[in-house]
Amino acid sequence: MNTLVINDSNLFNRDIKKFGYKARAVLVKDRKLLVSHYGGVILLPGGSIDKNESPNQAIVRELREELGIKYDTEELEKLLILKYYQSNYHTREGISINRLITTFYYLGNYKGINLDNVRRTEKEKKDNFQLELLSVDELMQLLNTPSDNPRKEYFDRELVEVIKTLKL
Repeated sequence: MNTLVINDSNLFNRDIKKFGYKARAVLVKDRKLLVSHYGGVILLPGGSIDKNESPNQAIVRELREELGIKYDTEELEKLLILKYYQSNYHTREGISINRLITTFYYLGNYKGINLDNVRRTEKEKKDNFQLELLSVDELMQLLNTPSDNPRKEYFDRELVEVIKTLKL
């Protein structure tokens, strides 16, 4: 699995106030990617890696929660590790911090959504979490739209870098 580093502000680890770990999936069907619209940003399915959880365990859990579908790790190819140094990241609490988020990306085939088994967090429900299959062109157009969410620029940048690694 290749590792990509984004560090536009030339931060050092000593500058970082928060280290985070995530697992996300690039799920493809007919040359379209599954994305979520959530809180004014566009994300790939997935989320935080819990304490004492491996990236593999996290992505399987996150896909089961968000799509209601069980994936096995054998169905997901390790795609990329992305280390993103983020300067002055605006937290949900309204403060700015330097953070380093390491995201483990997986590639797999989209198998559908089972709404009976989906488990959304209260935040996802409140922020109208939705899933949609989009072509790369459609996705790139959405990434260029304005949002009131100050974190959108970070999520957009990361998603663009992941899309560049794909051979669709």
